[in-house]
Amino acid sequence: MKNKYFFTVIVALIMSTLFTHQAQSQFISYGIKGGLNLANIGGSDAGDTESRQGFHVGGFLGVSLLGIVAAEGGAYYSQKGYIHTNTGVEVVSSYVDVPVVVKFSPLPLFHFFAGPQASFLIDNKVGDVSFVDGLREVDMAVVVGAGMNIPMGIRVSVGYDYGFTSLDESDEFEAYNRVLKFTLGYKF
Repeated sequence: MKNKYFFTVIVALIMSTLFTHQAQSQFISYGIKGGLNLANIGGSDAGDTESRQGFHVGGFLGVSLLGIVAAEGGAYYSQKGYIHTNTGVEVVSSYVDVPVVVKFSPLPLFHFFAGPQASFLIDNKVGDVSFVDGLREVDMAVVVGAGMNIPMGIRVSVGYDYGFTSLDESDEFEAYNRVLKFTLGYKF
């Protein structure tokens, strides 16, 4: 658990350092994002589950590479999980998501993005009970999506996180995070 908090602090320090240098380069952008998560799990051992609603919120830093291509990283608190269909028990998993994506903007208003994401488990609640034993501390995923850059710095996007590491740290069960994200952001 200590490693997750240490990593989160390091990412925050790096991002804040980069933010202070924003004025020196017109190719750097940063801002905040947040929105709705529709989370579930997939895989052969996922069983009968339903999506649950959660949210994500955090900040991003982007660097323009070739005008229409940019790299963007961020750190977000993100709620994932699922609902057991038969019992109605809700599983709420809290993560810090750290995506690094490449953005392609063929038109000024629209962009597409894809890249890897590491998610660091903070907590996992089954009903009202915290349960993290046997769960993988770092979940890896591929993130894909599309968005629109609205004037005055406003951004909207829809993305999908496709987890490819089993949630079970022993890899005995095939269950993976699947999250559809609707995001509203502001670029400073």
